[in-house]
Amino acid sequence: MRKVSILLFALLMLSGGQTVFAQRWSKSTDAPINVYSFTETVNTAPELVQIFYNTQGEYFRDPRAPRFILTDREGKWGLGIGGYVMARAEYDFAGVTNDVDFLPSAIQRRSGPNNQIQMDITTSTVFLKLAGRSRLFGDFIVYTSGDWRGAGNTFHLLNAYMSNKYVTFGYTTGTFMDPAAYPATVDYGGPCGMTFYRTTQLAVRYAFDWGLSMGVALEAPNVNADENEFVSIGSQELPDIPVFIKYQFYKNTHLRLAAIMRDITYRDLVNNNNKHQVAWGAQASALVTMGNFQVSGQYTIGEGIGTLINDVSNLGIDLVPTPGVAGSMMRPLTDAWFASVHYNINPMMFVSATYSQTNIHSCNNIGSSAPSMYKRGQYLAANMFVNASNNLQLGVEYLHGWRIDFNEKIYNSNRVNIAARYNF
Repeated sequence: MRKVSILLFALLMLSGGQTVFAQRWSKSTDAPINVYSFTETVNTAPELVQIFYNTQGEYFRDPRAPRFILTDREGKWGLGIGGYVMARAEYDFAGVTNDVDFLPSAIQRRSGPNNQIQMDITTSTVFLKLAGRSRLFGDFIVYTSGDWRGAGNTFHLLNAYMSNKYVTFGYTTGTFMDPAAYPATVDYGGPCGMTFYRTTQLAVRYAFDWGLSMGVALEAPNVNADENEFVSIGSQELPDIPVFIKYQFYKNTHLRLAAIMRDITYRDLVNNNNKHQVAWGAQASALVTMGNFQVSGQYTIGEGIGTLINDVSNLGIDLVPTPGVAGSMMRPLTDAWFASVHYNINPMMFVSATYSQTNIHSCNNIGSSAPSMYKRGQYLAANMFVNASNNLQLGVEYLHGWRIDFNEKIYNSNRVNIAARYNF
């Protein structure tokens, strides 16, 4: 029977050996890896360990390298087990947001309580990761993860994919996104103008040695549209196609351009036939590191891409009925952006601030026909994170949000978040 050994190693750390939510910028330490086994045999498997480090997700909420790995005798394949528990308490005042995440589109508009307290632990995450080296595929991983944000606080799938250096096949964050540029927030949802979505995809990418990388994907479409008695959304006929090109100037500094094409099928119930709208999106994002400072930003514009943008993903604005034309739908123009600054005070503490905005533009008199429809959202976050130990991080944050409808009525909300995250 083959001997099975256990590798025990620390999570990837920030300078000073501290873990963080937003790990992408601060310097990491190559902490010694302690190796233990059930037998007298000790197998360090350095190449395998490096695969786990090299294939960590770019999104700051992704778990770090696992603390435990089960390996085969040769140390060529390993199964990592890890995750984190994250507890958050939040208090809304001078305006209430009707969501555990701070979404300007969810700011309360009717009269009611102006204060509320909420607590959440459903974003705690666990994962399994198989990694190794194959003659046919090179460095290869199989990754699954989930949290407890399903209905009734049940398990909710976040990732389930296979990947090597060039190809990813499975369910994960979209290729249109630039997770490395996203700011750190205690608020789980993040900036209102940030693109974020998950989908099943077949993605291909290639990176040159001199900093340039590019990729393309076929993604399962997810359409969120406003239906009525004259139009409906059914099965989609074509995948979404995102592409990107990225130039890495040096570590933690890059410029990325991306585009996406979506063919959205809807049913004209008046004439009883299928119709199509070709949606599109374009995006530019950047991340710049200068000593202890880091700045990042993103701008996105497009028609029929509401599903891909944080604040409006559930508002049904991929397609909306054309005012005055029964059986017809149109693509509202949407633009969204954020800008963020991040500063390391010392190895134990950092602060950041982010401003973001999302805009839905009126077309074909949609603003006049639906005056109470969401038009613009604004999001302001300021926070501080303290690394209390190698595995425990504490955060505190102030948030302010604005919701503006097409009738120019403005609604506000304020929130204070505190959070603790323990990595295991």
